[in-house]
Amino acid sequence: MNAYAEILKIMRNEGKKDNPPPVQVGIMQDSKSCLAGELLLSSEDLLVAEHLITGYHYAVNGKEPPLKDKSTFIEPLKKDDYVVLLKLNSEKYIILERLVGL
Repeated sequence: MNAYAEILKIMRNEGKKDNPPPVQVGIMQDSKSCLAGELLLSSEDLLVAEHLITGYHYAVNGKEPPLKDKSTFIEPLKKDDYVVLLKLNSEKYIILERLVGL
């Protein structure tokens, strides 16, 4: 490897240190574990927004309080749901939200 390529490699590696990690897409393996690439994350590895664990009702036509029946309830996370993951540190990931297709 020539000297310029080596310097460029060092600069790229140093630059990564201060940049936040990119978001990832994960697939729920069940309600408490998630596959991020080849890494299986268990409940001890994950921080999750409460509404994704308990489920929630959404507002209908901006009404307060929202109509609360089966048609407005969003289920908690379950197997095969796609989620947005953010690596917090070497031990923890945050599930930011569930993803759905259009």
